[in-house]
This record gives sequence, C-alpha cells and structure tokens, in this order.
Amino acid sequence: MASVGGPLALVALYLPGAAGDGLPALGLTVALALVVFLAPLAIWLGFSERVVSAGGLAAFVEAAAGRRLARIQAVIWIVSYFLYLPYTITYIVYDLLAPVFPGIVPYRGWLEVLLPVGIVLLALAPLRASLAVLGVVAVAQLAVVAVLGGLLYGHSGASRSAFSGHVFGPPVWRGVGAIALLFVCISLPLFFAAEVRGTNRTVRRGLAGGYGVVAAFLLFAAVPLATVAPFIANVDFPGVLVAEANSGRTFADVVAVVSAASVAGLIVLELLALGRLLHWLLGTAIRPTLAAVAIPFVLADILSLIDPDRFYDDLTRPSLVALFASQLIVFLVYPLFRRAEPRRLPAAIAVSVVASSLAAYGLYTAITSSGGT
Repeated sequence: MASVGGPLALVALYLPGAAGDGLPALGLTVALALVVFLAPLAIWLGFSERVVSAGGLAAFVEAAAGRRLARIQAVIWIVSYFLYLPYTITYIVYDLLAPVFPGIVPYRGWLEVLLPVGIVLLALAPLRASLAVLGVVAVAQLAVVAVLGGLLYGHSGASRSAFSGHVFGPPVWRGVGAIALLFVCISLPLFFAAEVRGTNRTVRRGLAGGYGVVAAFLLFAAVPLATVAPFIANVDFPGVLVAEANSGRTFADVVAVVSAASVAGLIVLELLALGRLLHWLLGTAIRPTLAAVAIPFVLADILSLIDPDRFYDDLTRPSLVALFASQLIVFLVYPLFRRAEPRRLPAAIAVSVVASSLAAYGLYTAITSSGGT
C-alpha cells in the first residue's frame, strides 16, 4: 500500500492533475486506469511465480532474456531512482510543505539536508523496523483518505456524472494513461521477495491485496472529487484545499503532513530496493551498499540548495524517461518468459501489449513534456 504511490498522495496531490480535462469524470477515469494497470500487475505476478530474487525486475528480465539485457535494465532502473531520490526531497520541502506551512520557509535548507539523513537512518535500521514504520504510515494514509472522502460525500455528495461519458474521448483516455502510470512503483516489494517469510507467495499475495485495497480507496475518493471538479481544477494541492473547505485548517494540515509522509515513505522503499538491486548486480553486502548509496543521495540534496527549482526541473525528465524505459523492457520480454508454455503464451502476449503500450505512453510524455511532474 505504501509503494503504490502513497494512496493519500495519489488522492490529495496527483489524481486531479493527472486526470486533466477528464476531471469531471474522475470516477470513470480512475476505474479505467485501475483496469488498465492490471496488465503490468499481471506481468509482475507472472514473473514472480518462479523468480525470487533481490534483483527484482532485473531478475525477471534475466529469466526471460538473459543476463546481458538484465544488466542493461538494471542500470537504467538505477539511474532513474538515483535521480528520483534527491529531487523528490526537494519537492517535499519546497513544493509541498513550504506553501502549506509558510513558517518553515527560513528553515527549508536545513530540512533539505535533515530529511534525507532521516530517511537514510530509517533505511539502515533493521528491515522489520523500517517496514513497520512504513506500515503505520500506510494505515494512516488510508484513514485520512477515508475521512477526506467521507467529508466530501457529506458536503458535496456524489453524482453519476463521475462515471458518465459526457467527456469520454481523448481527455478521459489521456487521464487513464496518466493515472495508471502513477501506480508503477508498486513493483518495489518484488525486490524483497527473497527476504520475507513465505517469499514469493507472500509478496504476490501482498501485491495483489495491497493493490485491491488502494484501488477501493481511490474509487471511494474519486467519485466525490469529481463533483467538486471546478473547485480543484489546476490547483497544486487539491486534497489540502478540499480538506480546509470542508473541515477547517487543522485537518488540512493533517492532510498535508501525511501526504508528505507518504511521499517520504516511498523514498524509503526506493532506497531499500536500490540497495538490494545493487547487491544483486555487484555481489556486495546489502547494508554497506545502502550506506554507499546514501552518500550521493545526501550530497545531491546539499547541492540542490544552490538552485532548488532548477535542480528539480533538470532531474525530473531524465528520471521519468529512465523509469518508463526500464519498465518497458520488463513488459516486452514477458512473452519470452512464457514461450515454453503454449497455453499461457497468448495471455502473456496480450498483457505484454497493453503494459508495453502504457510504458511507451509514459516514455513519450516524459520526453515531450514541457516541465516536471
């Protein structure tokens, strides 16, 4: 649930913007996005039936197409997340917390350094403790989403127009693609399959169950958000704005803080996954590898203080391009993984086409977009 993008961050920060002109039909757009994303999910679950490794997605590629392509995929994925870690800290401090809490503006530089240090310390803690913290954050997010959705239903109600086709067409389909791509980080638990009790069975069950739970909460919140579409269109923090309008400043602050925690939790998971992938790729021990990754992570955020806005803008595009390129490789080779199973090959080709198209769309938008996310 924490890895799916942070359910509260999806609702409070990202869904309305990703929906774009399809926002008045947000219920329909989210429902379709959740269905479309079943194709990538099916591929990861299919690979994980037999592949259990700290290499995660790269190990999947190795099983389907060999070690050389797996190394290429791993390097591209590593580049993506090495860039993602520091610029997301900049986003949390400068673009999320500072506008909501103006009092922290004089201390943004300190936060830009202390936040990654705290994340590194959590990542270096025993894995059980790190995941327990992320579990608490995940449950807190779902609770806030439930309260936020409940407030919206109580004050604004729900309309069938959230699922109507009155804007059906390019606006909705663009929103479907953009929202489905927000879920791509749910692949992160796959890097832990070799460590958890029950290995692949536990992770596969958790992946499917976590996605199902988050999907239900997203749909629950999307319907009333569609009814207030004119109110939240083109605003930076729609969930915070809605919370303040319906419950007051205190709850709006809670939404902002827990949203920031959800994004930070995702950074922790990405850092942990990076350590495991490098361990698989280089043969180094996991904890020293994590410590080594932490050094450029913290240094990069120190350097970002020179020009935070440019730092964020310059790193976003290459990070997203590398992310979708690395996933595209995984999706394209899935039929090769099933080539010895004639009964399952047609379904493998079908989900590969859908998932590859989604990743290609993400790659295209990352290349052609005029700015950051």
